[in-house]
Amino acid sequence: MTTELRKGTRLANYELLLGVGRGGMASVWVARMLTERPEEDRLVALKIMLSDLDEAEGDFVSMFVDEVRLVSAIRHPNVVKVYEASQQGGLMFMAMEWVEGESLQALMHEAGKRRPIPPEMAVKIIADCAAGLHAAHELVDAEGRSRGVVHRDISPHNILVSLAGSVKLVDFGIAKAVGRLAEATQIGQLKGKFAYMSPEQARGKGVDRRSDIFSLGIVLYELTTNRRLFKGKNEIDTLRLVLTCAVPRPSASSPEYPPELERIVLKALSPTPESRYQTAEALKEDLSAFLKQQRIVVTASGLAGLLKRMLGDRIEARRGAVRDALVELGGRRVGTGLISNDPAFTPTGPGGALERAFDEPSQITGSPGGTSAQGTSVTLSARLGLDHPRAGYIALAGATLVLALVCLFAISMSRSGSGPSGSATPIPNTKARPSAADLATQ
Repeated sequence: MTTELRKGTRLANYELLLGVGRGGMASVWVARMLTERPEEDRLVALKIMLSDLDEAEGDFVSMFVDEVRLVSAIRHPNVVKVYEASQQGGLMFMAMEWVEGESLQALMHEAGKRRPIPPEMAVKIIADCAAGLHAAHELVDAEGRSRGVVHRDISPHNILVSLAGSVKLVDFGIAKAVGRLAEATQIGQLKGKFAYMSPEQARGKGVDRRSDIFSLGIVLYELTTNRRLFKGKNEIDTLRLVLTCAVPRPSASSPEYPPELERIVLKALSPTPESRYQTAEALKEDLSAFLKQQRIVVTASGLAGLLKRMLGDRIEARRGAVRDALVELGGRRVGTGLISNDPAFTPTGPGGALERAFDEPSQITGSPGGTSAQGTSVTLSARLGLDHPRAGYIALAGATLVLALVCLFAISMSRSGSGPSGSATPIPNTKARPSAADLATQ
């Protein structure tokens, strides 16, 4: 009989606190990991497979546990840690690091209502994902043999951005485990993810690390063009688009799209694995080189600020619900730091703490040809067609104000007799032109 899932339910040494997601095959809960010393309790994410194991073959549970044990060996700051996998009451579950933040999918959805994610941030997010992906692909056993880890489900849903501004990949091994469950029970299919599959995966062929690189290339394309790549009228139509693999050049719709970034995107999205990046590390290196060429450094505080501004209210509401659940269940003292209580994070509405928390998304370290550093950032955003209209209004107002001051200064100089008649002494440019990110915080 399947265990009923509700607040307070115990699975092994985990106590369910709050359901935060549910799909066709699994639900995700924030849970408290109970330890021998209550002050050492900590929050974890518990992913619980919903399928009834009574119909599965007897060795499936051990296969699932083995798969999770394999990916739990991945250790990288851009990959969510996996602690263990087990089963109880007809349910399989896996315990993972709890990342307080949101998925890239949620961030993209919210950005669609306001303003696109700044392109330099998009490049940095994908570069970080590629770093984590490479660490997983390079996993070896005790004898130094490759474990052949392939994610198989790279999509914005499985990329997390934390409140600390870190980027993490989640759900390594889950797609493979779900596939095995579907084969064993004949109940479940991978649906809704065709839009992020590689052509070879969509054909049901064997896949390797280059399939993950293609999927990550799709996310990069969509982030930097603000357009879906493979999105049909229905799943069958979407699958057809993936198999056809017709990738429009970003510059076709945005003529000023940076040529080097376009080269990177199109190489990642090559139809054949042999013509793509052969490693995720190579993709990361090219993306990092592109940012360096543009003299752009994207900071963790910038990513954190973007997340807080876009989804801060939602994250704070979830934090409060978890805190309430801990108080309601009681019986154990909450460990130090189990729930963050940063007063500066408290939402205060438009113009309040969350609005002010939108830090600069990037720092510019210089620019070739004498162009102002901040000018480079503006150029990148404008060339990608992702500028916010407010930036234009502010820039126009600023230009008008400067012109007025220059005119007043010229009149003053003319009346005082200092300086040639009808002219004004040039005003030194002591402040670089603000970037799109700077304007967004004003």
